[in-house]
Amino acid sequence: MNLQEKLAEVSKKKLLIGIDVAKDTHWAMIGDIKGKELMSPFKFNNNKEGFNLLESKINSLGSFSNAEVMFGLEPTGLYWKPLGMYLKSKNYRLVLINPSYTYKTKELQDNSQTKNDKKDARVIQTLVREGKFLEPIILKGDYARLRRLIKARESLIKRSGALQSKIKGIVSEYFPELFSTCKTLKSMTLMKLLKECPFPEDICSLGENLFLKKVKIYGNNRFGISKAQRLWEVARVSIGIKEGCIEAKLELKQLIEEYELLEKQKKELEQLIKVITLRLPETRYLIKLPGIKYLSIARLLSETGPLKNYGNSKDIEKLAGLNLVEASSGKHISCKTISKRGRKLLRHCAYLIALSSIRNNPGIKCEYRYRVETGKQNKIKALTAIAAKMLRIMFCLATKEREYDPNRVSKYYNYEWVRPAECPSGSPVKLGDDTVKKNIGHPLSVTLNEVMSGSR
Repeated sequence: MNLQEKLAEVSKKKLLIGIDVAKDTHWAMIGDIKGKELMSPFKFNNNKEGFNLLESKINSLGSFSNAEVMFGLEPTGLYWKPLGMYLKSKNYRLVLINPSYTYKTKELQDNSQTKNDKKDARVIQTLVREGKFLEPIILKGDYARLRRLIKARESLIKRSGALQSKIKGIVSEYFPELFSTCKTLKSMTLMKLLKECPFPEDICSLGENLFLKKVKIYGNNRFGISKAQRLWEVARVSIGIKEGCIEAKLELKQLIEEYELLEKQKKELEQLIKVITLRLPETRYLIKLPGIKYLSIARLLSETGPLKNYGNSKDIEKLAGLNLVEASSGKHISCKTISKRGRKLLRHCAYLIALSSIRNNPGIKCEYRYRVETGKQNKIKALTAIAAKMLRIMFCLATKEREYDPNRVSKYYNYEWVRPAECPSGSPVKLGDDTVKKNIGHPLSVTLNEVMSGSR
C-alpha cells in the first residue's frame, strides 16, 4: 500500500486514535481526520477494564461503527500484542507506527525536545492522519505456532553457543592442547571424553592401551586411531594448570550436561517445526528449490507469515532490510547500500539461503560467478544480491503456485562460457562433474557480519 492509498483509506475514517503503548498503562489521544482533538489525552490500564474504558471513551463521542475507527499503536517490545489482538477481534482498523517515526517527528509539534506519554500519543495520532503507518503482521494458526517454535529454537542456539564458549574456556586452562587435535565440540566422542577424563592427568592415569580402548568405544570405531594417539601424546606433555582440577571437573560436567539437554530440546523443537512446515501451502513449491530444506522455509515463513498477504516481492525485501538506499545530494552521488531496517532474523535467513543456493543450485552459482568475475562486484555485494534474488524467487513460486524451473532461475545460466562443453543444451548441470567444478566453482570467503552490514 503506497502513501496515496493510505491517505485515501484515512479519509474514510471518522475517528483516528493514537496510543502510546507501555507495559502497564497506555496513553491514548482521539482526534478526527481534520486534526482536531476531540478529547484530551487519557490513560488506561493494560487489562480488560482498561480496554472497556477505551471503548467507553469512544462511545461517549457518538455512534460509530468499528470500521469507521482507526487505531495507531507504537509497538513497544511485545506489550502492544494483547491490545492489538483485542482491537483486531473487535474488527477495528489497526496500524503500527514505527518508533523511529515518533522520535524524529516529536519536535515538529512544539519545537521542543520534550518527550512524555501525552505528547507521544498526539504525535502517533498525527502520523496516522498523515498516512505514515505500517501494516501489522499478526500471524494466526500454523504460522503463529511456527514463529513461537523458531524463536524458541533461536534462543536455544544462543544459549548453546554460550555454553560452548564456557566449556572451551575451562579446557583452554587445563588442557590447552586438546583443540589442536579435536577442532569442534560437536563430536560425540569428545563430549563423552570430557565427561569421563577431561584433563591430562586423567588421561595419563588410564594408561595408553586403556585410553585408546575407551576412545574406540566412545567413538563407535569412528574416532581415528592416529588422532587418539596424538591426543595421548599431547596429554603426556600438556602445560595445563594443575590447581582446582576437582572443582573444574565438576563445573565442566555440569556445563556438558546442560549443553546436551539443550541439544535434545533443540531436536524436539525441530521435529515439531518440520511437521508444521510440511503442512503449510508454500512448502510444496519451495521445498523443490536446490539446497533449500524445511528449516530454511520455516524460518522464512515464521517471519513473513503467508506470502500471499504481500503485494509484491519488494515488500519482502524491505521487510528483510535488503532494499537499497542512498544518501545523494547535488553533485555528490553516494554508494547504494542495504537499509538493514527490517527483521534481522529474516535477513539472516536470506543470507543462509543464498549461501546454500550458491553451493547447490547451478543457475545461482553461475550468476554469483558472473557477478564476481565479469561484473567485478565484490563477493559480499554479489552475495547480498543473491539473497534478495532468492527472496524474489521464493515469493514468486509460493504466490503463483509454480513448480521450480532451473532453466528460468538466471539469465546467466545460458551463457556458453559457463556451461560444460560435453553437456547437451537444455540438460541440467551435475554438481559432481569435474568439468562443472572447473567452470563454475568459486570459493566463498564472506562472513555473516559482512552481509549484515552490506559492505566489507
